[in-house]
Amino acid sequence: MLAIYILVSSIISLLRTRPTPEIWGYFLVEDGGNFPLTHWENVIGRSKSADIMIPLKTVSKNQVILCRREDERWMIKDLGSKNGTVVNGVPLVPEKRYIVDVGDEIVISGVHCTIAPASLEEAANNRAMRKGDREPVAPWKILLAITAFQAMTIVQLTMALGSDITATVVLSMVALCVIMWVYVSVFKALGRKGFEMEMIAFFMTTINLAVTTSARPGDTFKQLVAMVIGIALMIFMCIYMRDLKRTRKIRPILLGLSVLLLLFNLVFGTMKYGAANWVRIGSMTIQPSEVVKLAFIVIGAGTLEELYEKRNTILYAAFSLFCLGCLALMGDFGTALIFFATYLVVSFLRSGDLSRMILTVVGAAAMGLMVLRFETYIASRFAIWGHVWDDPADKGFQQTRTMAFGAGGGLLGHGAGNGSLKYVAASDTDLVFGFVMEEWGLIIAVLLVLCLVTLTIFAVISIIAGRSTFYTIAACGAATMILVQTMLNIFGAVDLFPLTGVTFPFISTGGTSMMASWAMLSFFKASDMRRNASLALRKEE
Repeated sequence: MLAIYILVSSIISLLRTRPTPEIWGYFLVEDGGNFPLTHWENVIGRSKSADIMIPLKTVSKNQVILCRREDERWMIKDLGSKNGTVVNGVPLVPEKRYIVDVGDEIVISGVHCTIAPASLEEAANNRAMRKGDREPVAPWKILLAITAFQAMTIVQLTMALGSDITATVVLSMVALCVIMWVYVSVFKALGRKGFEMEMIAFFMTTINLAVTTSARPGDTFKQLVAMVIGIALMIFMCIYMRDLKRTRKIRPILLGLSVLLLLFNLVFGTMKYGAANWVRIGSMTIQPSEVVKLAFIVIGAGTLEELYEKRNTILYAAFSLFCLGCLALMGDFGTALIFFATYLVVSFLRSGDLSRMILTVVGAAAMGLMVLRFETYIASRFAIWGHVWDDPADKGFQQTRTMAFGAGGGLLGHGAGNGSLKYVAASDTDLVFGFVMEEWGLIIAVLLVLCLVTLTIFAVISIIAGRSTFYTIAACGAATMILVQTMLNIFGAVDLFPLTGVTFPFISTGGTSMMASWAMLSFFKASDMRRNASLALRKEE
């Protein structure tokens, strides 16, 4: 009941408190009407996909882009149109930026246009509507519910594990509770609202620590440390992404570091469950591909201006191919699928070219068949797919046990620490959905999935009032990664898809996975346009 209250309250609040799109001005077209400028970045052209469509044959499909700057002036850039663009009698040089002010004459392929400001009344109305937006749910009741849930979890784990539970485990759970309260209290004092995403993440982290304690009590504190690093990274990324100029400058550095990490993984990687995607450093093991996921999204996202620069598109495609190639050499088929799905979504959002996406899918399918032909390990995973009950003692051992023990948990589960699946290899990572079903029940397991689906829906909704395509593409890219990763984990565990060895975000044991999951939350926070809800936006008075 606590879990239902916590998660359903957060989900409903996150989806119902949508920001009101603001009108920044009007684009007036001679004999063509007035178009409200509700986005910071706008494409003007003949194409139906353009933000401002001028249905004349003389106008190029994508003629110019018009972007609002931080100082509230406008930047215009011709995209290499056939008939050109003229501002105040001066022809624009293609691909070069120009500043235009309210009232300037803009001639687009012979069509006279201008920018008109929003009226004072309309500007005041915009501010009033923003202030009148439905407020996100207050965090305090949910925090109390999570705290009660955590306290009951400690009691249940103590009863189930007895002498196996240590003071370190209990202190780790208590520390999680303290960190949660400190985080919300500090940012609430700074005038922030909208903590639904963090509430979901803190609840899922609670389940993660319980799963870790049940399966391997000695790693609970490590998971807590990974969570703290992940939260710090999320906050840093949110604040850093406030300035898109700064974010663009760091891309080459992220690209270089990602290449080095993957090459380092190829050379020093350790084989684990058929894939050499782990690197051991002393007593620690890290998964470089989890870190590269974050860079992959930042490099793939871009402002509207950048999306029309072929150099950026080619660079992202080359980087994606490099990542997929490295993952193929590591034998990490699951992560390669996640990267590829994200590449498809980001590429489509960048170009809107469906035919290009279809060609990419066909090419990837052909490459996938080659991988299956020459990679014995991957081929064996596909060979047992759909037939795990034919060989439950060997090749189908993991999945049959997952389904049997998971089903045995029923709706409410046997209780934290009381499961038997934890004695099966990879039960707390690749098979963790069955682990949660057995110990926590089907209801909580389904709620956890709905939480991640909600983040995906939120990312799509954010497109409507997004400040920049960078934030919306980044959020949709992160949503794709999380959703596909969750699907592969769950479907692989219950034999609806071959077992690919990927983790369940926030839930599976693993420090690198936990850090990446929390850091990934920054992309959703950056796309959150609700008033004072996002750390990536400066506070409004």
